[in-house]
Amino acid sequence: MSNDTHPFIRRAALGACAAALAALVVPSTTAHAATARPAVTLAKPGSGATVLTLTVPATRAGAAPQTINCTVTPSTPFRYYGGPYGGGEEGLASVSCTAPVYKIQLGVALYYNGSQVTYNSTTVYNALSSSADTEYPLNHGTYQTGAQATITTAYGGTPVTSPVYGSSTVTLP
Repeated sequence: MSNDTHPFIRRAALGACAAALAALVVPSTTAHAATARPAVTLAKPGSGATVLTLTVPATRAGAAPQTINCTVTPSTPFRYYGGPYGGGEEGLASVSCTAPVYKIQLGVALYYNGSQVTYNSTTVYNALSSSADTEYPLNHGTYQTGAQATITTAYGGTPVTSPVYGSSTVTLP
């Protein structure tokens, strides 16, 4: 076999592996059509829905379970100067819990004229709080920040995911 065919064979094998993995991970077209997610509707903060109430089972006999409240807060987008785009639009999000939890995963997205244009996430362990930010080059239009948190209270516990909460909108020149 000549040296010219080795890269082709490796690419073909890699493609076959990727296709097999995709078949396991990606639902079929029929299943996907039935479960396709509609456009994200952002839950507005201030509706009382931004607080996740979690219960941690007692670890000792006779002890009461612990209740932990975690508040997810997307900030109103704001204009920044400098940085990777020489200035642009930034969205921040934070989550704060009343007691330490095993893991906080926080995602933040920036919406431009109603469509998501950028996303970032962070994961912290054994923490009370976390924050994440995302940036986008400034264009004239309306911006909104969306945030979603997944909280795992204890190692091996079941994670709880919040709805996607939205900030107030802002229109920038």
